[in-house]
This record gives sequence, structure tokens and C-alpha cells, in this order.
Amino acid sequence: MLTKAKALYQVKLILDYLPEEEYRQIPQEMIDYIEENLEYDENITINPNIPLEEQKIDSQTYKILEKIVEETEKESKKVYNDEIAMYVKKVKESNQEFDTNMENIKLKKLIDLLQKENKKIPKAKDLLQEYKSQLKTKDKEIIELKNQNEELKNMLNKIPRVIKKIFIK
Repeated sequence: MLTKAKALYQVKLILDYLPEEEYRQIPQEMIDYIEENLEYDENITINPNIPLEEQKIDSQTYKILEKIVEETEKESKKVYNDEIAMYVKKVKESNQEFDTNMENIKLKKLIDLLQKENKKIPKAKDLLQEYKSQLKTKDKEIIELKNQNEELKNMLNKIPRVIKKIFIK
């Protein structure tokens, strides 16, 4: 069984043979920790041409590798979740723009409708003015008719007096 420092050296050798894309996924803090705390041992070697299962790998090295895998997965999930959050934010923003556009379309339709209705107002004013003038004319005619009625009534009232006067003399 290797010491922790030598197990870290064995881990470092394994990590050095990873493809660069996979190596970049490992959190930098973890790589720094390994490099700062490892102890070089010339008896520890890794052959990249032989699968790890067939090489002499210490159990402590496997535990450290498992921790690295866990941390890498956490980081990947975090990055993935951040990407999802950014996507959701972007979708929400575009939906707000869509909602704003829809609101603007609705407002434009309302404005068009109001403008159409406003065009009817002068016609209604003209009709109302005409109605008022007709009412004034009717009122004048009624007053005139009343006056004529009064005159006739007065005349009729005078006729019997005249007839009475004629018969009385």
C-alpha cells in the first residue's frame, strides 16, 4: 500500500495520459492539490498501452481517482446547469419580447379602432346639430301656432260680442 503522497504521484501519472479534453474537465484546484502534495517515486510507473485494470494500481489511488470523477461530474453538472439557466433566461427574455410585441399589436389594433370610431364623431356632431336646429324650428313653429291660436280665439271671442251688439241694438 502506497502513502497518500505516492498515491497522488500515481494519480498524476494516470491523469497525464488522459486526452486533453478530459483533462481540462478536472477542476484546477484538484490538479493543484495533487501537484503540491505528490511525492515522486521512480518505482511507480504507468503504461498507457495497457488497461489500468491490468496494471499494479494502489487502492488509495483508485479512491483518489473516484473523488476526481465525482468532482468532475459535479463541475460538469454545474456547467450544464449554468448553461440551462442561461438558456432559460434567454428564452424568458425572448418571451418577454414576444409578449411586448403582442401587446404592441393589440395596442395598434385598439388605436386603429379608436381612429375609425373618431372618424364617426364629426358625422354624429352634424346629425346632432341638424337635430337641434330642427328642434328650434319646431319650437318656433309651435310658438307661432300658439300665437295664431290665441288670435283666432280672440277673434272668436270678439265675434259673439259683435253679433250680440248687432242683435241688441
